[in-house]
Amino acid sequence: MNTDTPHRQPALTPVTGRTNPALGEGHAETNADAERAVEYIVDECFFAMGQAIGMRTTVDYDAVIFMRDHYRAKFLAAMQAFGNRWAQDRQNVTGVALMFGERAVRHAGDRTSIDLESVRKAAADVERYCKLHSRRAARSGDPTSEGAQSRIAGYWCTDDEP
Repeated sequence: MNTDTPHRQPALTPVTGRTNPALGEGHAETNADAERAVEYIVDECFFAMGQAIGMRTTVDYDAVIFMRDHYRAKFLAAMQAFGNRWAQDRQNVTGVALMFGERAVRHAGDRTSIDLESVRKAAADVERYCKLHSRRAARSGDPTSEGAQSRIAGYWCTDDEP
């Protein structure tokens, strides 16, 4: 690892129209900033998923494209709706990405690689898990819930399809 180049994380401010009290009134993020932040987040999730898969198998190209497009759209929609809370949610989101990798391997079974069908099934499993956890947390009166919509992966597991 090259220590001469500092690791750059995306801006951790809300999307346009929202303010971050830690940064002062009026500090807002543009849509371009949000898109750059989402690219970083998706990359982090791919890294976590790759750690879960390890050397057990490979992932088909069309499955990678589906995951990138599907979750990039979901994360961008969530960020536009709720602002950028990546710093607070990173551990939960990457934990769910690890679960996603394990589910994809399981659905691929004895195939030579993780195909599109396996990835779609893994995505459905993970999103179902997030929604169920969200409902349980909301029913329990979880004080960390945002508008009674607490999610295992922060607000990133959205109920709505973009």
